[in-house]
Amino acid sequence: MSANHSNRLSASEIDKSSPLPYHYQLREILRAEIVAERWRRGDQLPSEHQLCDMFQVSRTTVREALDALVNEGLLTREKGLGTFVADPKFMETWTGSAIGFSDSITQQGYLIETKVLELDIKPAPLRIRQELNLQAHEDIVYLKRLRYILKQPILIVTSYMPARLFPGMTEIDFTVNSLYQTFRREYNIPVTRVKRSIEAIAADEDIAAQLDLPLGFPIMFIENTAYTDGGTPIEYYNAWRRGDKSRFQFEYSQPHPSGER
Repeated sequence: MSANHSNRLSASEIDKSSPLPYHYQLREILRAEIVAERWRRGDQLPSEHQLCDMFQVSRTTVREALDALVNEGLLTREKGLGTFVADPKFMETWTGSAIGFSDSITQQGYLIETKVLELDIKPAPLRIRQELNLQAHEDIVYLKRLRYILKQPILIVTSYMPARLFPGMTEIDFTVNSLYQTFRREYNIPVTRVKRSIEAIAADEDIAAQLDLPLGFPIMFIENTAYTDGGTPIEYYNAWRRGDKSRFQFEYSQPHPSGER
């Protein structure tokens, strides 16, 4: 890492009057440098002692911030050498609330780029009719996208939606619009629940080519059905995601028994 880059960061980045803990603020400052690619893969961070001097914080604060970023996969430690920017893994958080890939990734500060491979109205295959509770004659909106983060192809996703619920969807530009945000904004049909499964598989020839991977490379295969109020299924998707760039975080809460707080 260049000296000019180190000198640009200072104690003024930490708001001593904020109720946010210093280690949290420092973690977010360092994360922003990585996400903006001012620190790139393989760059070495300043030492703990240097970070203490730069930000006028304790060594405990610095270690807590670095530990959190190591646990997220953004940094890696090499014994006797120091702390380095890791080959990034993009974490998607799966919580008790329904949230899409775009929302989850952009909340971390990353920009997602999308290439629409196909968007059309098609007859619904039997498997899709079963997932979406469709009649034999019903059509679906078929949307296939290739998603990029930091210019790298990360995810292929094919979505199937009941055409009767989404008139005009084939006219929407999904290179710049999030699908779940489109459900909410354009059709007033929010996703309130999802059913999701994930398994590790080997990339076949087509998937490997689209994700720029060797044949047989480990990827994550995800199936998802999204529901709106009342349990109506509105989207079923299949996704193929690079295993070497993926990290999943699950968050659940235990509801209190009736009458307890």
